[in-house]
Amino acid sequence: MKKVYQCSNNLELQPFIETLKRLDIKHLVKNEYISGAIGELPFTEAWPQLWVLNDSDLDSARSACKAIEQELKTDKPDWNCTHCGEENHANFEFCWQCEQLDVHQV
Repeated sequence: MKKVYQCSNNLELQPFIETLKRLDIKHLVKNEYISGAIGELPFTEAWPQLWVLNDSDLDSARSACKAIEQELKTDKPDWNCTHCGEENHANFEFCWQCEQLDVHQV
């Protein structure tokens, strides 16, 4: 078992977890429920960690996580919905007005 990634909270770790699920890489999240211990433990020791169960999956998992990191850092432009014309912020995958999927996300 090897550690692949660590984030400051569970929400930040979620895209990495979902990516490993899609790739069918068996994984484990450590420290998922330990945030209440921050203050008693050093905060970085209480951060959630993503581990792969099979050492042979480590390189694939790290590559996938690096790709997710790059994607999250990329500035994306706001977009207009092709269905209703409403302007949406770049971080929206669905139109806030009509819930249509952004065609650029597909």
